[in-house]
Amino acid sequence: MMAMTAPFSKRLSEQWLLDRTYHAQLLNGEELSVPDFTSAMKRLTDFDVPPSSQSSKSKLPEKVSLKKSTNFHVPLSTWREISQEEACRTYQQGLPVLLLSEHAWKHPKGAARSWDANKNMRFIISGNAQEHPESDSGTGYAVCYLDLQRGVFSNASWKKWFSPDLRIFEGSDHGDITFLVPCIVFPSTTHYTVIAADEQVYEYADCAGAIRGFQALPARKVSNGSAIQTIFPQFCYYHEVTCPGGTYRLEFFGPRMDEQGYKVKGPILSGRERTQEILV
Repeated sequence: MMAMTAPFSKRLSEQWLLDRTYHAQLLNGEELSVPDFTSAMKRLTDFDVPPSSQSSKSKLPEKVSLKKSTNFHVPLSTWREISQEEACRTYQQGLPVLLLSEHAWKHPKGAARSWDANKNMRFIISGNAQEHPESDSGTGYAVCYLDLQRGVFSNASWKKWFSPDLRIFEGSDHGDITFLVPCIVFPSTTHYTVIAADEQVYEYADCAGAIRGFQALPARKVSNGSAIQTIFPQFCYYHEVTCPGGTYRLEFFGPRMDEQGYKVKGPILSGRERTQEILV
């Protein structure tokens, strides 16, 4: 944790959203470690637990087990801590709630270490042969995102430390869990699109439909002088968020997935007609 340097504001929240960092203010005035919290939030996947294994009294929405987990990104950059009772009311009102728990970890003696560059490679990479020792211990964040509209998502640390039928909002034995709600909320929409080889853009109602559409669209061969180039369709998953400074697109899979959030100024592809079809 770290001491608060400035109160959360809409301006800061907008900038953090574009930077793709996550921030959380605790009741004691401190802020969670931004790198650790951001890393945990970027590793959310489907809570793929068979309904039969959930408690009949559990408040968690049932979700059909998936063979393959899907990454999920939350378009909310700032969070604040509340009580368990407030979190229960907030969740029942249809607003998202984030559960967080810190767990210390330590490498057991004799455990295999991760790969590291040798002396020559260290010199090439960083300009010197100095060896940076690997951490023997640290703190990991287990996070679980609950939303009546979107479902339940968690990172691997949460699935490791907590049982899927944990009665989150029942009883008072959850002292190791911090309850968080969005501090500043900007209106957002989620989009799943496919950019075809001919540069037409198709928008789908959900991720599964977009994947089917992506698999159905053919590749295109284009002659470039003496060479022939093959152009493939592109799958794109993004959020559009309306902030005080404008409407921004946060791409989490697609041509600009490694960039910061950027303003929406018009069609994704200039010079070509954009075709949108809502497909289920």
